[in-house]
Amino acid sequence: MYFWNIKNLKKDIRHARISSRDYFYYFLAYSTVYSILLIMTVIQLYETLGIVIAIVQILLFIAGTYYAFYSNGAREGRDFIRRFFSIGWVFLLRATFFMSIGMLNLYVMTSIFGLQNLFTIQNSAIIALLFEVLFYWRIGRHIADLSYNKTKVSG
Repeated sequence: MYFWNIKNLKKDIRHARISSRDYFYYFLAYSTVYSILLIMTVIQLYETLGIVIAIVQILLFIAGTYYAFYSNGAREGRDFIRRFFSIGWVFLLRATFFMSIGMLNLYVMTSIFGLQNLFTIQNSAIIALLFEVLFYWRIGRHIADLSYNKTKVSG
């Protein structure tokens, strides 16, 4: 199971070196971590914008998943679910890491320059939603790369 190396993951997907059991683990890991992050968002924002952010996040999930499906070739695409969850798992870890670094940096910078009022739950949620848009965009790009290389290799 890959945790960071998207290049080797894509190579293994192209050469069918990932078993159904491994794909199941990718699905399980992705679903678990994504659900935890969604729940944490709703809990943190419960008193302010929780329901609005949750709805926006669900809409982003639907739109992002459709974008990834479209990037895979839509109806003509192959192995979408397997590709989505395996690539999604790696990017979920990457996005969580970089978002944490970004939020920590934002917190430190606002504290240093006396702008703590900018580091609010609402602003953090907006930044997190922007990260989510980038997250789905990157998943879609890598799935498109797999689809392109798959047809290029076989054609």
